[in-house]
Amino acid sequence: METHHALVYIANSLASSAVPECYKTQSVDIHHVTVDRFGISDARTLAGQAAQTAVGKNGRTFVVTTNTIPVDAQNALLKLFEEPPKGVQFHIVIPQEGILIPTLRSRVQLMQAATEEISENEVFQTFLRSSYADRLSYVADITKVKDTQAIQELMHGAEMYAHTLVQSDPTAAKSVLLVSEYIKTPGASKKMLLEEVALSLPVT
Repeated sequence: METHHALVYIANSLASSAVPECYKTQSVDIHHVTVDRFGISDARTLAGQAAQTAVGKNGRTFVVTTNTIPVDAQNALLKLFEEPPKGVQFHIVIPQEGILIPTLRSRVQLMQAATEEISENEVFQTFLRSSYADRLSYVADITKVKDTQAIQELMHGAEMYAHTLVQSDPTAAKSVLLVSEYIKTPGASKKMLLEEVALSLPVT
C-alpha cells in the first residue's frame, strides 16, 4: 500500500476539519500555517522549515490551512510531498478538492472526499431550489458584504453537484467547473462568476 506523507482534508477551517485533534494545537514540532493564499514563497518557506531537525523523536508535522494554492506553488510542492525529509508529515486543509492540480493530487491522500452528501450543504440546497432572480439577488448580497464562508459553501456545493450533471447536462457542468477554477484567480470578479453559476444550474 502506498504511503502518503501529505494528507488533504476538505473543510472551511482547521477546527471543522478531520485533522486529528493532536495536530490542531501547535507545539515545538507541530507547526501551523494559516493563510488565505498559499503562494510560492510560502511553499519555499515550508520546504526550508521541513528540512530542519525535529526536537522530539516523533518527527515534525506541518498543518497548512488555506483557501487557494496557485499552480506555481503547487508545482513547488511536488518534490517535497513525494520525497519529504525523514519523519516529516503534512496535513493540508482546503475548501475544495478542485483546487489541486492532477500532479499534486496524485501525491497526496484525500482524507475527507469532496463527495460528501450534497444534501448536507444547506446554503447550496437553498440556492438550488431558488428562482434565477432570487439566486442573482443572493449572489449580489453575499459578494457585496464579502461573505467568504457563504461563497465557499456555495461553490463547494455547486462543484459537487456539477459532477452529477456531467452526463445529463454537460454544458452546465462545464460552466460550473470552469468557474470553480477562475474564482481562485487573484482579482477575479466573484460576483460575475457566481452569477454564471446561478444562471447555469437548473432550478430543482
